[in-house]
Amino acid sequence: MAELDISFRYDSGEEVFSSFSLSMEKGEHVLILSPPGSGKSTLARILTGSAPKYRRGSLSGSFIVDGVDVLGLDIPERMRLIGRVSQDTDEMMLFSSVHEELSFPLENMGLGRAEREERIDGVLSLFGLERYRDVSTSELSGGEKRRLMLAVLFAIDPGIYILDESFDELSPAWRKRLASLVKGLDRTVIALGSHELAEYAEAFGRTVTIKEGRAAGYVGEPLPASSFPVRMNDRSLEAEALIIERDHRSSGDLPSFMLSVLSFSIRGGECVTLLGENGTGKSSFSRVLSGLLKERSGRVLFDGKEVSWRERRHRVAYLMQNPYEELFLPTVGDELRSTKASEEEVSEVCRLFSFDPDEYVQEMSYGRAKLLQAALFYLLDRPFAIFDELDSALSSDDFVAVVSAYLGKGVGLLVITHDLRVSEMLPGRKLSIREGVLCECQ
Repeated sequence: MAELDISFRYDSGEEVFSSFSLSMEKGEHVLILSPPGSGKSTLARILTGSAPKYRRGSLSGSFIVDGVDVLGLDIPERMRLIGRVSQDTDEMMLFSSVHEELSFPLENMGLGRAEREERIDGVLSLFGLERYRDVSTSELSGGEKRRLMLAVLFAIDPGIYILDESFDELSPAWRKRLASLVKGLDRTVIALGSHELAEYAEAFGRTVTIKEGRAAGYVGEPLPASSFPVRMNDRSLEAEALIIERDHRSSGDLPSFMLSVLSFSIRGGECVTLLGENGTGKSSFSRVLSGLLKERSGRVLFDGKEVSWRERRHRVAYLMQNPYEELFLPTVGDELRSTKASEEEVSEVCRLFSFDPDEYVQEMSYGRAKLLQAALFYLLDRPFAIFDELDSALSSDDFVAVVSAYLGKGVGLLVITHDLRVSEMLPGRKLSIREGVLCECQ
């Protein structure tokens, strides 16, 4: 039995929880669905000990597990009891190789070499990462990094699993696989999410939400109306005979990754959705279109004229999977003013995206940081934009609002998602990457 009853306020004065109370049976699987900024990640940090130790604030209350108040234990003592997968996988990675990432926490637990390697082999197989054993973590895709962090958690196998948006960035096949694994766990599981996923129904017996700092019953909500503005124009972005290749520099045993794009086109104001398994090259294709990665061969054209990879940076906005790769300044206002926009434009975007310009970026939830990323590129006013899994960690309402804002300006959108409900909701053509080739979905 686990009994949680806490109140928490950040040193900035923001009250996150007011007598947040939740009881869980041993082995129960509970899903907490709530919008970005409602406190889900703060809850995960409190339970694992990083708040208020590293995210300063005032915490009161208790988390009683089998008669022990976990909040009174230091972080190393909690590791065997509670483990967490953060929604920001880069935040948790410490080592240069997949094997080192898995081995380190097991060494800290005092396990012998034979048992460590047995557990490592088991979770590498469980999450389809066997061939990446000696690969650098920096060479993994976003979904592969998510699977690695899940592998770390399953290798540790604590009494309580905390999955913070852990289904996001996984392909539909891997979401279903994770749901099946969670369903089979005899551990207590707390999953945190910003929007409904079909796979949740398979793995969780109870769903709650966070309202005004307290736990409350969750009432399912339908997807928002999917009527998007149409402002098509004559701008065009095309690719012809592209070959994109990336070597696994850290491991000579793995073949180079290669993607072939015979042809691709998108018009201004059009919305195109791109699907595909983790690691198939969706982000690599995005980086080539936006000038962050050079193709091996082929060409990219803007308004019918070939453009160099450097020129593409001023025409194609790329909203990366991890928003913190593109946010560098202290406050929302600092970030938005860095675009050289006028104060009137900054104020209007703050109103449109519901931001306070004095809000500190590093104190934001992951979902709010994604919204800021969208607001920043909205001000930069590129004719084309790529949303690389922007829907992850956002509520459905927020995601629809962002897509509508961009399409309303006549921006051509390439939306990468793993959520089939989102794909069906969006207008326009659907593309996928299969066996190293970009193709139209049938």
